[in-house]
Amino acid sequence: MDDHGPADEAGGTEADARGDGGVADPTMPHTPPFGIKAVHPGDEPPVAPPGDDQESRRRERPAGNGLAAMAATVGVVLAIMGTFLPWIVSDRSDGEVDHLIGWDLAGDAVLVLLTGLVAAGIAGALWIGQRGLVHKVVLLATGGMLLAVAGVEISDVRAVDAVTSLDRSVGSGLPVVALGGVLLVGAALLDRGPWSLGSR
Repeated sequence: MDDHGPADEAGGTEADARGDGGVADPTMPHTPPFGIKAVHPGDEPPVAPPGDDQESRRRERPAGNGLAAMAATVGVVLAIMGTFLPWIVSDRSDGEVDHLIGWDLAGDAVLVLLTGLVAAGIAGALWIGQRGLVHKVVLLATGGMLLAVAGVEISDVRAVDAVTSLDRSVGSGLPVVALGGVLLVGAALLDRGPWSLGSR
């Protein structure tokens, strides 16, 4: 005696007619979770253009700016160190030699120190990847200030020496400060940031 009823026979007949044994047609699309677009059989999976990855990597990894940051850092160190070195060396009549360091001329030494601290802030910004026109302008200004101070002091020493016939000479501190100014100007030129407003 057959236990299957007419409904079972109709179901079996329909499944046999489909030829899949009751399994759903695999060609029918389905919706994946999380709203991912369904891929139909025979369709190529979506692939991002290769150029997009390269462009995004370029945006995430800007060109290195280590050379400018290093030049600015060394310039700051030299400028501050120069204030503790002799600026004026004079021979006294008793045969002794006086060495006047930058802090013996406190006004100019303070100016050099403040200028060096401002440049140090810009050097730190270069190390963390910041760049732009503002950084260049500040480096040029601070470097020019150091060169101006060193130049004025060197001129004063030579002028006094010529007028009073004193045996005075420029100490090592002023050339060191001037070299620090040159490095700051060089750092502005080496900075890879744009010569336009804004930073990147």
